[in-house]
Amino acid sequence: MSESASDLRRRRTAELIIGCAQDLAEERGLDGFTMDDVAEAAGVSRRTLFNHVAGKYDAVLGAPPKPNPARLDEFRTGGPTGHLGDDVKVVIIDLLNAQNVDPEALDRVRRLIRSDARLQHEMHKKFAVVAEFFTAAILEREGPDYPALHAQAAAQVILAVFDLALDAFVQDPTTRLVDYYLAAFDGASALFARPTS
Repeated sequence: MSESASDLRRRRTAELIIGCAQDLAEERGLDGFTMDDVAEAAGVSRRTLFNHVAGKYDAVLGAPPKPNPARLDEFRTGGPTGHLGDDVKVVIIDLLNAQNVDPEALDRVRRLIRSDARLQHEMHKKFAVVAEFFTAAILEREGPDYPALHAQAAAQVILAVFDLALDAFVQDPTTRLVDYYLAAFDGASALFARPTS
Protein backbone atom coordinates (compact mmCIF):
# COMPACT_ATOMS: atom_id res chain seq x y z
CA MET A 1 0.00 0.00 0.00
CA SER A 2 1.48 3.35 -1.03
CA GLU A 3 1.83 6.24 1.37
CA SER A 4 -0.81 8.99 1.13
CA ALA A 5 0.30 12.58 0.46
CA SER A 6 -0.63 13.64 4.00
CA ASP A 7 1.22 10.68 5.54
CA LEU A 8 4.26 11.44 3.40
CA ARG A 9 4.16 15.10 4.48
CA ARG A 10 3.83 14.08 8.12
CA ARG A 11 6.72 11.61 7.88
CA ARG A 12 8.97 14.17 6.17
CA THR A 13 8.16 16.82 8.78
CA ALA A 14 8.96 14.36 11.57
CA GLU A 15 12.24 13.43 9.87
CA LEU A 16 13.14 17.12 9.52
CA ILE A 17 12.41 17.79 13.20
CA ILE A 18 14.42 14.78 14.32
CA GLY A 19 17.34 15.71 12.05
CA CYS A 20 17.40 19.28 13.40
CA ALA A 21 17.21 18.07 17.01
CA GLN A 22 20.09 15.68 16.38
CA ASP A 23 22.13 18.47 14.75
CA LEU A 24 21.59 20.64 17.81
CA ALA A 25 22.39 17.77 20.20
CA GLU A 26 25.66 17.09 18.38
CA GLU A 27 26.63 20.76 18.22
CA ARG A 28 25.55 21.90 21.68
CA GLY A 29 24.85 18.85 23.80
CA LEU A 30 21.46 17.90 25.14
CA ASP A 31 21.30 20.82 27.57
CA GLY A 32 22.51 23.39 25.01
CA PHE A 33 19.25 23.86 23.13
CA THR A 34 15.53 24.23 23.71
CA MET A 35 12.50 22.94 21.88
CA ASP A 36 12.06 26.48 20.54
CA ASP A 37 15.51 26.11 18.98
CA VAL A 38 14.38 22.86 17.35
CA ALA A 39 11.22 24.49 15.97
CA GLU A 40 13.24 27.39 14.59
CA ALA A 41 15.87 25.12 13.01
CA ALA A 42 13.15 22.98 11.40
CA GLY A 43 11.12 26.01 10.30
CA VAL A 44 7.96 24.81 12.03
CA SER A 45 5.69 26.26 14.70
CA ARG A 46 5.76 25.02 18.30
CA ARG A 47 2.34 23.51 17.69
CA THR A 48 3.59 21.54 14.69
CA LEU A 49 6.69 20.53 16.62
CA PHE A 50 4.67 19.09 19.50
CA ASN A 51 2.26 17.39 17.11
CA HIS A 52 5.24 15.29 16.01
CA VAL A 53 7.32 14.85 19.18
CA ALA A 54 6.46 14.88 22.86
CA GLY A 55 9.69 16.48 24.02
CA LYS A 56 13.43 16.78 23.59
CA TYR A 57 14.21 13.08 24.01
CA ASP A 58 11.65 12.08 21.38
CA ALA A 59 12.95 14.81 19.08
CA VAL A 60 16.49 13.44 19.29
CA LEU A 61 15.71 9.72 19.33
CA GLY A 62 12.66 9.58 17.08
CA ALA A 63 9.94 6.98 17.36
CA PRO A 64 10.63 3.26 17.10
CA PRO A 65 9.27 1.63 13.94
CA LYS A 66 5.82 0.09 14.19
CA PRO A 67 4.81 -3.25 12.68
CA ASN A 68 2.30 -3.35 9.84
CA PRO A 69 -1.14 -3.58 11.56
CA ALA A 70 -2.41 -6.22 9.11
CA ARG A 71 0.70 -8.37 9.65
CA LEU A 72 0.35 -7.93 13.41
CA ASP A 73 -3.32 -8.97 13.33
CA GLU A 74 -2.33 -12.05 11.35
CA PHE A 75 0.36 -12.82 13.96
CA ARG A 76 -2.05 -12.39 16.89
CA THR A 77 -4.43 -14.90 15.35
CA GLY A 78 -1.71 -17.53 14.87
CA GLY A 79 -0.42 -16.78 11.40
CA PRO A 80 1.07 -16.80 8.97
CA THR A 81 2.70 -20.22 9.50
CA GLY A 82 1.42 -21.30 12.91
CA HIS A 83 4.95 -21.54 14.36
CA LEU A 84 5.71 -18.78 16.88
CA GLY A 85 9.39 -18.34 16.01
CA ASP A 86 8.80 -18.29 12.25
CA ASP A 87 5.91 -15.88 12.62
CA VAL A 88 7.92 -13.47 14.80
CA LYS A 89 10.54 -13.50 12.05
CA VAL A 90 7.91 -12.67 9.41
CA VAL A 91 6.63 -9.68 11.44
CA ILE A 92 10.16 -8.30 11.92
CA ILE A 93 11.16 -8.87 8.29
CA ASP A 94 8.03 -7.05 7.16
CA LEU A 95 8.81 -4.18 9.53
CA LEU A 96 12.44 -3.90 8.38
CA ASN A 97 11.55 -4.10 4.69
CA ALA A 98 9.15 -1.17 5.19
CA GLN A 99 11.92 1.02 6.65
CA ASN A 100 14.40 3.08 4.70
CA VAL A 101 17.29 2.74 7.13
CA ASP A 102 20.23 5.07 6.58
CA PRO A 103 23.34 3.57 8.23
CA GLU A 104 24.88 7.01 8.80
CA ALA A 105 21.72 8.29 10.50
CA LEU A 106 21.56 5.12 12.59
CA ASP A 107 25.22 5.49 13.59
CA ARG A 108 24.56 9.11 14.52
CA VAL A 109 21.71 8.13 16.85
CA ARG A 110 23.84 5.46 18.46
CA ARG A 111 26.68 7.99 19.02
CA LEU A 112 24.25 10.42 20.61
CA ILE A 113 22.89 7.70 22.88
CA ARG A 114 26.40 6.76 23.99
CA SER A 115 27.23 10.41 24.66
CA ASP A 116 24.52 11.05 27.24
CA ALA A 117 23.26 8.72 29.96
CA ARG A 118 19.81 10.36 29.82
CA LEU A 119 19.44 9.37 26.17
CA GLN A 120 20.56 5.83 27.04
CA HIS A 121 17.90 5.73 29.75
CA GLU A 122 15.21 7.05 27.39
CA MET A 123 16.16 4.53 24.71
CA HIS A 124 15.92 1.73 27.27
CA LYS A 125 12.43 2.98 28.13
CA LYS A 126 11.47 2.93 24.44
CA PHE A 127 12.81 -0.62 24.12
CA ALA A 128 10.85 -1.62 27.24
CA VAL A 129 7.64 -0.34 25.62
CA VAL A 130 8.40 -2.34 22.47
CA ALA A 131 9.15 -5.43 24.58
CA GLU A 132 5.83 -5.04 26.40
CA PHE A 133 4.08 -4.66 23.05
CA PHE A 134 5.60 -7.90 21.70
CA THR A 135 4.94 -9.68 24.99
CA ALA A 136 1.26 -8.73 24.85
CA ALA A 137 1.00 -9.81 21.19
CA ILE A 138 2.57 -13.19 21.98
CA LEU A 139 0.31 -13.74 24.99
CA GLU A 140 -2.76 -12.80 22.96
CA ARG A 141 -1.71 -15.22 20.24
CA GLU A 142 -0.73 -18.13 22.48
CA GLY A 143 -3.65 -17.86 24.91
CA PRO A 144 -4.11 -17.61 28.68
CA ASP A 145 -2.18 -20.80 29.51
CA TYR A 146 1.03 -19.58 27.88
CA PRO A 147 3.55 -18.58 30.58
CA ALA A 148 4.06 -14.81 30.73
CA LEU A 149 7.76 -15.36 31.47
CA HIS A 150 8.15 -17.22 28.17
CA ALA A 151 6.52 -14.36 26.27
CA GLN A 152 8.72 -11.81 28.06
CA ALA A 153 11.84 -13.83 27.28
CA ALA A 154 10.85 -14.11 23.62
CA ALA A 155 10.28 -10.35 23.40
CA GLN A 156 13.68 -9.65 24.97
CA VAL A 157 15.38 -12.02 22.53
CA ILE A 158 13.63 -10.31 19.60
CA LEU A 159 15.02 -6.96 20.74
CA ALA A 160 18.50 -8.30 21.48
CA VAL A 161 18.72 -9.84 18.01
CA PHE A 162 17.48 -6.58 16.50
CA ASP A 163 20.17 -4.65 18.39
CA LEU A 164 22.88 -7.03 17.14
CA ALA A 165 21.64 -6.58 13.58
CA LEU A 166 21.72 -2.79 13.96
CA ASP A 167 25.33 -2.91 15.19
CA ALA A 168 26.36 -5.11 12.28
CA PHE A 169 24.56 -2.85 9.80
CA VAL A 170 26.29 0.27 11.12
CA GLN A 171 29.68 -1.48 10.84
CA ASP A 172 29.04 -2.74 7.31
CA PRO A 173 26.06 -1.24 5.47
CA THR A 174 26.85 -3.14 2.28
CA THR A 175 24.54 -5.85 3.63
CA ARG A 176 20.87 -5.01 4.23
CA LEU A 177 19.67 -4.63 7.81
CA VAL A 178 17.02 -7.28 7.24
CA ASP A 179 19.71 -9.77 6.17
CA TYR A 180 21.70 -9.12 9.34
CA TYR A 181 18.51 -9.63 11.34
CA LEU A 182 17.82 -12.94 9.61
CA ALA A 183 21.37 -14.18 10.22
CA ALA A 184 21.26 -13.20 13.90
CA PHE A 185 17.75 -14.60 14.37
CA ASP A 186 18.62 -17.90 12.71
CA GLY A 187 21.81 -18.11 14.81
CA ALA A 188 19.85 -17.63 18.03
CA SER A 189 17.17 -20.08 16.88
CA ALA A 190 19.79 -22.75 16.09
CA LEU A 191 21.23 -22.38 19.60
CA PHE A 192 17.88 -23.30 21.16
CA ALA A 193 16.68 -25.78 18.54
CA ARG A 194 16.12 -29.36 19.63
CA PRO A 195 18.50 -31.78 17.98
CA THR A 196 16.90 -34.06 15.43
CA SER A 197 17.54 -37.76 15.87
